[in-house]
Amino acid sequence: MHIGVDLDNTLLDATTAHLQYYNKASGLTLTHEDVNDFYLYKMYGWDKTESDVIYHKHGYDIHWNSSPYPQAIQTLASLFKHHTISIITARPTQFRDVTVKWLEHHSVPYNNIVFIEDKLKECMKLQVEVMIDDGPHYAEEFAQRGMPVILYEQPYNRFVKHEFVYRAVNWSEVKTHIDYLQKNSHAKSKPS
Repeated sequence: MHIGVDLDNTLLDATTAHLQYYNKASGLTLTHEDVNDFYLYKMYGWDKTESDVIYHKHGYDIHWNSSPYPQAIQTLASLFKHHTISIITARPTQFRDVTVKWLEHHSVPYNNIVFIEDKLKECMKLQVEVMIDDGPHYAEEFAQRGMPVILYEQPYNRFVKHEFVYRAVNWSEVKTHIDYLQKNSHAKSKPS
């Protein structure tokens, strides 16, 4: 199978690093318990322009200091032995170097990496068969096209429900879903 893998809040915990630098920039003390939106900047009362200035200033440090989720890299290494892995991230290309260095530093195996907002279009072009992501809008977009998506559970994506959305709270569950999809590549129903 060709598997697409998102980075932030899917393979790694980006929220902790974002909170650290966004709290410093804003003077607020928001915590994980406050996170209820995919777009963290909204919690700080910033508009997109204000957010972009702060993100571009601290982005390198945010991305370098994000930690992989437990078992994420080991699971990906196991999947890499039998599948094609494409990292598909919406990070701006200005953070390409730090992203590639982070992946090398943590020994993350992958076949290629793409920096793009329109993940669905890219996945169709690359013939990705399943996407692993945390973005609720991405999950809905993929599911509506009949493409399976493993939705890495976050507080802001719990409302997403669809027959092609497979929820995972950890990377062991990601692996279980991949194994199921591999065996039942044309199946419409989820495992019980």
